[in-house]
Amino acid sequence: MHSFLIVSKNKQTALDYAIGKCKKNQIDKFDINLLAFEKAIGIEDIRNVQKKLFLKPIKSKTKAVILEGSNGFTIEAQNALLKILEEPPANTVIYITSQNKELLLPTILSRCKIIDLKDKSFELSQQEVAQYTDVLISFPQNTMGERLRLALDIAKNKDEVIPWLEKMIHVARQKLIYGICHSDPDLSGEESPGILRRFASQDDNGETSQYLNILISLTKTYTILKTTNVNPRLALENLFLNI
Repeated sequence: MHSFLIVSKNKQTALDYAIGKCKKNQIDKFDINLLAFEKAIGIEDIRNVQKKLFLKPIKSKTKAVILEGSNGFTIEAQNALLKILEEPPANTVIYITSQNKELLLPTILSRCKIIDLKDKSFELSQQEVAQYTDVLISFPQNTMGERLRLALDIAKNKDEVIPWLEKMIHVARQKLIYGICHSDPDLSGEESPGILRRFASQDDNGETSQYLNILISLTKTYTILKTTNVNPRLALENLFLNI
């Protein structure tokens, strides 16, 4: 196996693991190509990676290419990457890092040895939970102007958009599950989408259905930002105006 997928929410943890594996395999630092990108990796990026793959090692028998994919891959890039993984150079080891393997094509996953680094449980402070819960609860009452201002504030720092969405998804999911489990104690711990949708359809006051729709919308926007190079502010504006 020449290709490895390293999965971790912490991109530095994934990179450290990949570099550690290179050292363990006696790959000199001159033969390690670390490729990182500010946005989701596109097809042109993969074409540039392909050029580096066929360079010969300088000081080692084998060279390594580390593709830092914490910002995600476009679908076009994944299809181009698939061709590389199908026929990798004999003297090259490929390490791909990702925060979420579910965002990658099944054909990519099938051609890599998956190394899933067990991260610490996703936890928010009480202050963060309260902050994100307030945002969640206020969504239905917010005016169009308030929603656009929120998108603008979050998108000021592009590096914070994905973490913000991850925290919102976490809070929305926990609130939804909490409401369902307390309406039927026998379902404590049961979290499948089918169960969520069934209870949303039976919800008398519409609250469960409302939070389910928000959760679905948050998740879709998260996936779009991780698999395309769409402008984060525009993606958030579209999200907030349609919730």
